[in-house]
Amino acid sequence: MNNKKQNNPHLRIVLYGSGGVGKSTILIRFLLGKFIQEYDPTIEESYRKEIELNDEKIIFEILDSAGCEEDSIIIKRCLKFSDFFVLVYSVDNKFSFKEINYFHELIKRYLLEKNENKKDYPKILIGNKSDLFTKRRITCKQGKELAKKLNCKFIETSAKTGENVHQLFYESIILAIQDLEKNPNKYQNKYHKKKGKCLLM
Repeated sequence: MNNKKQNNPHLRIVLYGSGGVGKSTILIRFLLGKFIQEYDPTIEESYRKEIELNDEKIIFEILDSAGCEEDSIIIKRCLKFSDFFVLVYSVDNKFSFKEINYFHELIKRYLLEKNENKKDYPKILIGNKSDLFTKRRITCKQGKELAKKLNCKFIETSAKTGENVHQLFYESIILAIQDLEKNPNKYQNKYHKKKGKCLLM
């Protein structure tokens, strides 16, 4: 029984994107099932959740990088412990869309510094605030084109309505597990046991 528990996948997923794109509200919608209009975090936070997928228990932590977008030290620390990356922009904000390339290059550069023998990393692109129909500045087609350029899947979400929020995390978990199966050595001896709500150290 204990051996089975130890073999359960333990994944860490991090949300990256410009400030104000809704990373925290996406996370709250997924964890608590509600939308909080005004939420202004100033520090990174990580939450642990256990789900069952295909009759297997999966433990995963989601790191909200809100409040540290410009702090390179914190960002690098987040990168060090991340298994899967959720790149988030807001469909009503052109700057946040352009910033995706910055975060993408930052992650790639850090992975190269670690001498990882791979030119790409597991990720998904998210266009949030899809409910803002009249304020939209980035089309779904543009999002798909960027995702193709980044070689990843693309989903539009709305933390306000809940549209595709659960799909986002389930897709992320499936893709992260696929990467784990392809690169099992990358996950060996990588994690420290933690309980409950925690920060990645």
